[in-house]
Amino acid sequence: MKNRIWIFLLVVSLGINIGFLLHWAWPKIAAGGGAGARSGWHAGAMKRHFGLSSEQARRMEGERQQVLAQAKPLQEELRQKRRELFLLLKGREVRDSDLDAPLAEIARLQAAIEKMYVLHAVKMRGMFSPEQLGKYEGCLEQGLCPGMMAKASCPPGHMTGQEKGPAACAGADDINK
Repeated sequence: MKNRIWIFLLVVSLGINIGFLLHWAWPKIAAGGGAGARSGWHAGAMKRHFGLSSEQARRMEGERQQVLAQAKPLQEELRQKRRELFLLLKGREVRDSDLDAPLAEIARLQAAIEKMYVLHAVKMRGMFSPEQLGKYEGCLEQGLCPGMMAKASCPPGHMTGQEKGPAACAGADDINK
């Protein structure tokens, strides 16, 4: 009798462990290799959503990887400057003038990173067909034109926040990546 209880507990424990492993590993297995495989222009959802050819997707993914590599050092420096600001705030009482230099450097780095991504977005525009460009601009409008803006401030689609977003972005995964 005691043997059967141990066998039963072993089987239940094994089932629970296999369940946890599958819960953790299945999304990676089903996606074909992890989170990195699901983002970018080459990913199935983005490629299908915009109707990209294989050549377009390859070129666009190359450009995306390049801008990510260029931005990485600036993002690391920005993280370091934010850490330095935190240590400044943590260490002692801070005067207004003590914040000027670190905040100016953080703003400079943020602006440089933002400019890099905007120039990348402009470069991507040149790789789309007119129909694809319309979808791309709809996605940019959805992401860059927040609901707190007045209708007149957000041409051409007049996104005001009450709408769910342009049909151009419906179903596209990881558009910001």
